[in-house]
Amino acid sequence: MSDYTIILVGESNLTRSILAEAILKKIFQQKNIENVNVISRGSIVLFSEPISPKASAVLYEHGCEDVSKRSTELTQEDIDNADLILTMSRSESEHIRDHFEVNTTCMFLGTFIDMEEEIPDVAEDTKEGYEVCYELTKQAMEAAADRLILELIIP
Repeated sequence: MSDYTIILVGESNLTRSILAEAILKKIFQQKNIENVNVISRGSIVLFSEPISPKASAVLYEHGCEDVSKRSTELTQEDIDNADLILTMSRSESEHIRDHFEVNTTCMFLGTFIDMEEEIPDVAEDTKEGYEVCYELTKQAMEAAADRLILELIIP
């Protein structure tokens, strides 16, 4: 089966989308699904910067792949190579449709998993704040993985 590419988009690609990428990769690894490429990008990245050390620490503590990377802005090439684009907020999916030519499914993560609310960004710059964001993101990614596996990736 050919590879399936999923892009998880946050505004700055520093927290939620990074966490979502690492968590979804871990879920697919645990389920021995190898035909899925998961990347994260930012809808508005003014300049590339390293992800938060606290976010890296939370990912490490949960056994997620150490993404240890810098924020990366979404490009038209990314979109052209994607099978599915999931955004961390409603406004990001609108931004993408307004600024790019999108020929694939691009939607708010909450719509994809039938969840009304957005995953809030880190409320406070503490380990606990990142932990809360991680847990909320993990729940959403588990639901997304279930739907992807049942409906899209493994027909």
